[in-house]
Amino acid sequence: MSDQLRHSNLEKTYNHHDVEQRWSSAHWEELGVYEAESSRVLEGGKESYTVLMPPPNVTGSLTLGHVLNHTLQDIFIRYQRMQGREALWLPGTDHAGIATQTVVEKKLRKEGISRHDLGRREFLDHVWQWRDEYGGLITRQLRKLGISCDWRRNLFTMDERASKAVRHAFISLYRDGLIYRGKRIINWCPVSQTALSDEEVIMKSRKDELVYVSYPLVSRPEESITIATVRPETILADVAIAVNPEDPRYRDLIGELCVVPVAGRHIPVIADSYVDIEFGTGALKITPAHDPNDYDVASRHNLPVITVVGRDGRMIDDFGYRGMDRFEARKKIVHDLEERGNLVRTEEYEHNVGYSERADVVVEPYLSEQWFVNMKPLAEKALEVVEEGEITFHPRHWLSTYRHWMENIQDWCISRQLWWGHRIPAWYDSEGRTWVAESYEEACHLAGTDKLVQDEDVLDTWFSSWLWPLTTLGWDGGHCDNDDIRAFYPTSTLVTGPDIIFFWVARMIMAGLYFKGEIPFRDVYFTSIIRDLKGRKLSKSLGNSPDPLKVIDTYGTDALRFTIVYIAPLGQDVLFGEEKCELGRNFATKIWNATRLVFMQREKYFTDMDEFSSMYREFRPDPDACSGPERWILQRYHALLEGYHQAFRQFRLNDIVRSLYEFFRGDYCDWYLEAMKIELDTAAPEDARAKVCLAISVLEGVMKLLHPVMPFMTDEIWHHILDRSAEESISLQAMPQPLEQWRGLDVGGFGLVQSIVSEIRSIRALFSVPHDMEAEVIVKASRQSAVAELQSYSPIISGLTRSRVDIVVDAVRPPRSASAVVDGHELFVPLKGLISFEKEIARLEKEVANVMAYVKRLEKKLSNQGFVANAPEEVVRKEQEKLHEAQDNLEKLQANLHVLSD
Repeated sequence: MSDQLRHSNLEKTYNHHDVEQRWSSAHWEELGVYEAESSRVLEGGKESYTVLMPPPNVTGSLTLGHVLNHTLQDIFIRYQRMQGREALWLPGTDHAGIATQTVVEKKLRKEGISRHDLGRREFLDHVWQWRDEYGGLITRQLRKLGISCDWRRNLFTMDERASKAVRHAFISLYRDGLIYRGKRIINWCPVSQTALSDEEVIMKSRKDELVYVSYPLVSRPEESITIATVRPETILADVAIAVNPEDPRYRDLIGELCVVPVAGRHIPVIADSYVDIEFGTGALKITPAHDPNDYDVASRHNLPVITVVGRDGRMIDDFGYRGMDRFEARKKIVHDLEERGNLVRTEEYEHNVGYSERADVVVEPYLSEQWFVNMKPLAEKALEVVEEGEITFHPRHWLSTYRHWMENIQDWCISRQLWWGHRIPAWYDSEGRTWVAESYEEACHLAGTDKLVQDEDVLDTWFSSWLWPLTTLGWDGGHCDNDDIRAFYPTSTLVTGPDIIFFWVARMIMAGLYFKGEIPFRDVYFTSIIRDLKGRKLSKSLGNSPDPLKVIDTYGTDALRFTIVYIAPLGQDVLFGEEKCELGRNFATKIWNATRLVFMQREKYFTDMDEFSSMYREFRPDPDACSGPERWILQRYHALLEGYHQAFRQFRLNDIVRSLYEFFRGDYCDWYLEAMKIELDTAAPEDARAKVCLAISVLEGVMKLLHPVMPFMTDEIWHHILDRSAEESISLQAMPQPLEQWRGLDVGGFGLVQSIVSEIRSIRALFSVPHDMEAEVIVKASRQSAVAELQSYSPIISGLTRSRVDIVVDAVRPPRSASAVVDGHELFVPLKGLISFEKEIARLEKEVANVMAYVKRLEKKLSNQGFVANAPEEVVRKEQEKLHEAQDNLEKLQANLHVLSD
């Protein structure tokens, strides 16, 4: 054996730090392995496959959500690349308007500066400086995850190309009558002092007081109508009391006037079917400036609008609360209502309240003038293409959620009261007229004057990201036609969280259809939601969100990637605890050790790497020349390939990693390699070399299948199989395909051998036979014709069970022997000399007594009619399952005791 061959083996212990450093993203990028070119599609005839990276916030850092999402994308793109497609993964980051401005303003406040001190231009210089210095953290961390993007194409949503596309989109929609400016109730953040999209509002459970307040009738002061509210501070802005027209309690009060407590204003009682008869008292105060539903009611009834809470969350009323924080005013007005005799009662009330995602304060419904997109015309076609199957959701059940939202869609508030973002391309003249244009110069030309002032607001961050499928492929707002768009649009698979199905997925579909006339992608894979082991969503406030970089440092990137997909079935939540990564780390170690074992056999039977390479490159397994275990592993391997490719077509990535895990640990390691070691002991040199080549060829195939999931380790092992240069990569190898000749192949008696081995191992375990003691096994064959085949496998049976095997047709069961039946063949294992009968009988008798007592307790519990009648059905069912399991266990124990007592 040469030093060259010895050198080609792996280090004794798997060290993920070394392996991941050696095959880092920087190495792959330097080689240009993941660069995709439109020419290879348009001129070379290759089929394209494109994935869009949901752009992480430029302020962000790696989370487990990113790990799952980007690992899934990487699996798709690596698989399709190895399938021979021109695979393009388009990366980028989002400017994250509110988040980024908040971070920079916080930094400036520490220096005693506000953005208003600096002015807009200088403040934006600070933001760009911050972005250049700190904004690349998330992309550096994603590289550590090993993702295979074409990083040359990395796009930032504030890059000039993207900005031009945003301006063009706004102008086109405005000129088509789909963007307008108007007054609406929107989500308002009193801290950031900007409108928020629904996505930027986090719903939290909160306990408040439900306050019951009486409103005296003007015509009958001794009578009143009682309402219930959790926002008593907005009583000062009430303009009506609404009741349901079908509610008999209030039918005679419709049209009457009431007195608003504290404010003293007279307001009407109106009838509106919006009112829920069952909630509170069935009477609802209408405060149109502070509730979107109340605003709709007020619009239907031509009611005035009064505002009492300002932009900063402080009161602006004229009734003695001006300047108070809204929550302080709430306490004060409840006290005042009680003093005035209008407080009926209070009770605790738990409900969901919207909080600003960034500022973590309660969002204020606020009436203001904003820019909106008319969504209904855009939504109709976007719903149609999904319902007709042009775009497929995985899992499919998200279609109903999508349909509900699209059929009940509201206009989109796209303006934000920020400085960081795409400034709205609208200018106003001295008469208040609006001029929407690409630039100030164009606006002046349209207006016929240079006395114009640009709108101060910027666009919602989502207004740039809904154009993502186009801008990432080079669209800048002009004609949607360039080589990249022709080659890679529509994109293939979008991987994203279901929580942004409305805010991003639906809007991208609308934008693609409106600006390009085509769908933006063909498949949408909705990821699982990651929760902790108690089922809670991961959050910093709960302290239950592990740092992925620390997990990677402890367990390795491959281990984390493998684990998180292994535990994430399509459409189901993921319960994640850091310790679950033991699964991935142990699997990586198993792969490493099994590979070392096979490579050591290579060292034993080949003189040097040249000899091995020459034979291995030409090696093609011949079914007729293969032994039973070899035919069996090849049949199993090709069945794995069929299932693997089928699972990819069906987007069942969890099934893929589970099948690979089970095949490698069980089929390849536990059965095939163990049998191979035994066969090698008696094989002729040429046969032994063929066996080693077969073992390595299956190993290499599995490494290719595993590569999309565990890219680092698989590239390392692949480079050790043959003398390959660092410039080569497993990423560019062809994915193995199933061969017809191995489908349904007769694998001989190896399946029977496995069953026999399993039964012998089970007997040894049941009777606590020490592992290092050799047992005697008598196989009473059911027919003479089976003896020869079983005898050919006797070395494997012996080696896998540490036993001496005798195969006969006319055997008699020896005394005190354990037995089993496998496919009509009887197995006898004499126990004399293997165990202490006295000790084992005593142990079994004690265990039988314990199990009998347990069975009696369960039987007594289930015979109690009170328990059966009153306990939940699921509880009763579980107790019955426990009883059946205990009874089966008792039967086995008694049978074993009978054998020893014979």
